[in-house]
Amino acid sequence: MPSEKKANKPSHITTGNVLEDLGFSAEEIREIVLKHDLWVPIRAEIEGRKLTQTRLAKELQIHQPDASLLLRGQIERFSVTRLLQFADRLGLVITLSVGPKPETKTARNTPRVQARRPSRRREQPKRAANPRQIQSRASV
Repeated sequence: MPSEKKANKPSHITTGNVLEDLGFSAEEIREIVLKHDLWVPIRAEIEGRKLTQTRLAKELQIHQPDASLLLRGQIERFSVTRLLQFADRLGLVITLSVGPKPETKTARNTPRVQARRPSRRREQPKRAANPRQIQSRASV
């Protein structure tokens, strides 16, 4: 006898933002996204240099278990300030920009923080076109 299957009905309608669906507040989502945006280039730099946990711990001036947590992506255990310190100790340049909030309140519109390796030649400081824009080398 062939079995009759019920039509597939969604058990949950998503908002398109998994963090929001999991019940995180807007403030928590902003912090999670910011930490992730800091962690990605840090992790790329670590992988690019092929640093071991021991060498990474020395470079970042942290304990080896913390280096392990960082490599495994357990960034909830680190503050934003701490991640900025790690980026600085790895020689990454942090560029932050501050502006008015977007009209929609979704985390997808949260500004990203980009980290990049500094160029070999010394760059002249750029003047921000917008007075609310800040560019600096992270020296936390």
